[in-house]
Amino acid sequence: MNEGDRSSMHEAMEQQKISISKAGINASLRTRCAVLAAANPKNGRFEPVSEVPFTAQINLAPPLVSRFDIIWLLTDDPETEKDAKIAQHIIRNRLQGTSELLVSEGNAPDPTKSASLSGVENSDHGETLSRDLIRKYIAYSKRTVHPSLEQDARDTIVNFYVETRKQTGDSNDSVAITARSLEALARLAEASARIRLSQVATLEDAERAVRMTRLWREELMGGNFDETTLVTGKKGSVRNREKAILEIVAALAANNGGIAQLLDVFNEAERYDIDRATAEDVIEKLVQHGRMLRPSGYETLQVV
Repeated sequence: MNEGDRSSMHEAMEQQKISISKAGINASLRTRCAVLAAANPKNGRFEPVSEVPFTAQINLAPPLVSRFDIIWLLTDDPETEKDAKIAQHIIRNRLQGTSELLVSEGNAPDPTKSASLSGVENSDHGETLSRDLIRKYIAYSKRTVHPSLEQDARDTIVNFYVETRKQTGDSNDSVAITARSLEALARLAEASARIRLSQVATLEDAERAVRMTRLWREELMGGNFDETTLVTGKKGSVRNREKAILEIVAALAANNGGIAQLLDVFNEAERYDIDRATAEDVIEKLVQHGRMLRPSGYETLQVV
C-alpha cells in the first residue's frame, strides 16, 4: 500500500467518512463497511520472541493497526499432526481438481458452472451451505437486523473493561485496554446477535465477544497485553530503557553545564542493568529520532 491509501484508511475507519477533493469538488462521503486486511511480515516470518513487536514487522502504522477490532497473528509453527492434515488437504484438493486447460478446450466440464444451485451441497461431513446462500444470508442480516444491547450484555462488557484496566504491564506507561476497545466489544456482540437474526444482543452474545477478545489478545501478546505497544510500535522493555537513558542524560547534563559525557552515561546505565552495547543502540536510535543531540561531538549528549 502507498502512503495515500493508508492515510485514507485512517479517516474511513475512525470517522466513518471519506473526504474527496477533485475537479473543484469538495465532498465528504459516509462509509459503512467492514475492513478485512492481511499483512505479510517484512522478514517473511513473524518473530514473537523478538523485542520488535509485530506492528513494527509489517508496513502498517501502529495507530492504524490499533483500529482493527480483532488481530490474528498467524505463525508457521511445526506441529506434526497439523502439518499432516494440511498436506493431505492440499494433495486431496489437487487430485479432485480439473485442469483449466481441459476446461478451456472443452474436454472437461467447468466445475464452477456445475455446482449445486439448491443452496446446500453434500460432503463427507454432512451438508454444506453454498457460497451464494451464505452471501445472501449475510446481506439480508446486515440490511434488516440492527441489534441493540440488553442491560446484562452492557454490564458484562463494562465489567470486562474495568477489570482489564486494572492490569499492569512491563512498563509504567502500559495500558491493558483503551476506550476504543469498548466499541469493538459492542460491535462483536451485535454481530453475534445479527448472525442469529436477532434484534437483541443478549448476555450470551456479550460473553462470546469477551471470549473472542481474550483469545486473540492472549495469542497476540500473552497474558500481559499492552495497548501502548500497538500504538507506539515498541515493547515495554524497550520503552523502559529509552526512558532510563533519557533520565540519565538529563541528570548528568544538569550537573555539567547542560552536556553529559558518553562514558558517564554508560557507567550510570549499568546501575539500571543496561549493558554498554544496549545503551549504545538506544542512544543511537534516540539521536536518529531527534530526541537527543551530540552538541560537541560523538562523546557528548544532550536531551532535546
